[in-house]
Amino acid sequence: MFCYQEKVNAGVPQVCTPEIWDSLIDSPEVKSVCDQIAALDPDAADYADRKQALKKRLPIIIPHAASFRNGKRVSADAIPSGLAMLDVDHVANPRDWFESIDKQLLSDNKIYLVAITASGQGLRLIGERLERESIEAAQLRMATALNITEYDAVTKDLARASYVVPRDYILWIYEAGLFSEEERKDLIQLVSFLPALPPHHEEKDTSHEETPMYRGIAYEAIINQLMLSIGAAEGAVQGERNTVYFSLAAYMRYICDFNASLLFQILPDFGLSEQERRQVISSAIGRPRKSQIPMVLQSAIAICEREATNLKSPMSNLKSTDLALPELPRLLRLVCRRLPEDYRAAMIIASLPVLGTLATRIRFEYLDRQEQSLSFFSCITAPAASGKSFIRKPLDLLLTPINEQDAIEREKEQAYKDKLRASPHACPRNNGVAISIAKLLQLLTYAEGKHLIGIGEEMDTLVKSERAGVWSQKSDIYRLAFDNAEYGQAYMSDSSFNAHIHVYYNLLLTGTPNSLRRFFKDLENGLATRVCFAQLPDTSFTEIPVFAPYTEAERAEIIRWARRLDAEQGTLVCPQLNGTIANWLEQKRQQAMEADSHAMDTLRRRAGVMGFRAGMLCYLLENRKFTKTVGQFAEWVAEYVFRNQMELWGDQMEQELSGALEVLSGERGSAASLLALLPAEFSTADLIKLRARKGQSVKNNAICMVLNRWKTNHKIEQIAEAKYKKL
Repeated sequence: MFCYQEKVNAGVPQVCTPEIWDSLIDSPEVKSVCDQIAALDPDAADYADRKQALKKRLPIIIPHAASFRNGKRVSADAIPSGLAMLDVDHVANPRDWFESIDKQLLSDNKIYLVAITASGQGLRLIGERLERESIEAAQLRMATALNITEYDAVTKDLARASYVVPRDYILWIYEAGLFSEEERKDLIQLVSFLPALPPHHEEKDTSHEETPMYRGIAYEAIINQLMLSIGAAEGAVQGERNTVYFSLAAYMRYICDFNASLLFQILPDFGLSEQERRQVISSAIGRPRKSQIPMVLQSAIAICEREATNLKSPMSNLKSTDLALPELPRLLRLVCRRLPEDYRAAMIIASLPVLGTLATRIRFEYLDRQEQSLSFFSCITAPAASGKSFIRKPLDLLLTPINEQDAIEREKEQAYKDKLRASPHACPRNNGVAISIAKLLQLLTYAEGKHLIGIGEEMDTLVKSERAGVWSQKSDIYRLAFDNAEYGQAYMSDSSFNAHIHVYYNLLLTGTPNSLRRFFKDLENGLATRVCFAQLPDTSFTEIPVFAPYTEAERAEIIRWARRLDAEQGTLVCPQLNGTIANWLEQKRQQAMEADSHAMDTLRRRAGVMGFRAGMLCYLLENRKFTKTVGQFAEWVAEYVFRNQMELWGDQMEQELSGALEVLSGERGSAASLLALLPAEFSTADLIKLRARKGQSVKNNAICMVLNRWKTNHKIEQIAEAKYKKL
């Protein structure tokens, strides 16, 4: 067995079982990241930085270690796995190389894995260490057998990591060997009795030595974090080892009392000779010194302190479940009356697309003076068997007018098929989600500006359509439907439907968290930011929730409200609602700016639109009057949608939007104001420590950007070197 970790800079090492291995290499996120790396332009000036930023989003395996004594990925605490990893860089065409070798050599040399690296330009081999064989000796044996003349000879420490790649990057695998426990027990026991190697190859057993520390933090941990910061997370390869070693020495001298002997002891050798290392250290110590510890080193220390103490931001538990329900209009009070408390928020979110479809003739202007309709996409997610189907009965009642009209439309369509008379342009509006592009476009055309609605109680139904190759077009249609924008297609074939129309389409999906991740695997296309998400509670080991039936009087009243909405039409104007949402957006803008969160800033905008539309729907249900209920309901929907999106997508979106400004390991969806948490006068070090606690990037450019933004917006002023005062 060997270890894996959630990210190179997040999580703790855990045993990688065959089941976990399958989930890692089949992960849509792993596939997406490697596809993005493959799509980068190698000739671009920022190629290395962009590639490294993407790779940091991947999980890692730690082939040389079966476990770690203190739960930290530190070589001194590692228990050997009995495996050895061979890292071969700069392979022009890895698949051609693999096809050219004799596969019997892999079996003969107990090589259990051959895979293309995440960069797509290298090979990663993992094989067994034979009896009394060191990692270095095993690497040399495998390389010699396969006629590999150049490989990374410094990939030998027990904590060395390898980025996980998707299944189609794996060229050879023998899982029985890779995940064997019994075969290597003797080897692990024999490791400490290996004969000594020549001095420059010696592998010291440091498990019983006192680990050099700085303020209670192992120097090795700080060095590992520095290597992440300078873009050398996987170590230094041939051609850059001297440069990386010099950079580490130049930074670490500040916390080693400029002691050359200590630096020589703690820095990784990267395969450099003793003489080379001592010369580099001497040169680094002799460089001009700053009066303060460099910001990059401060950042590395802050991250290590955070990991050591497992600090959490006091605002990191900002969850949608903390929001109390607002005052509801009469119809939604009726719909939620018979539901358990924990299911009512999800029921409201699930109702929005149906209510918007009923009131399809209503129009209004948003803050930007653009005309909008009651378009909603909602998604209810919960673990399997959690009762997601509870929405069916309430929605069936609300859909009564539409279903009645659809029955008439389908009769027209059937009569046309039976008698082959002129097409009646029949348009049923509730058609599920398993519908072809041509049929959907035809129905949108025949609907003449009325909303269609798709309800899918199993999100994987749409995932299957993605595999069938129609997803790209359907995804385009869904995104355009959010703004009722235009969509069109034109084909030569008479059997296809040609049209160019505005898209009025509402959607409601339910599914498990896994199906949700499969469906919304590409955040860059923007669909996830247009969806009102609701998460049901996990009902594992709890009593079955009780959904009491509606009384006949309640059923009748819900249907009356549905018919009333179906008859509504016209343009609504509600200046008070404009003010409510404008204030909410401004509050969120301030929070996003002070928290330096690009994800917050993006998601608040879409959540504000959804809150405004929900407010207009409530305005309609309140007899076209702006009441306290309207304002509270609009603000609640905006905030509920915003929090759910931050919980589900905040971390991933922060990485994609920020580029180099990455969320390193923090709590998902933290919305704390950084500025509010800092003292009246603070230092750069204070900001770095706070961002590290929140799990935000503490790289030099991230810190500078935050400070510059605050100064530009007159939030702070500089009072001394690296010292600031809040205004």
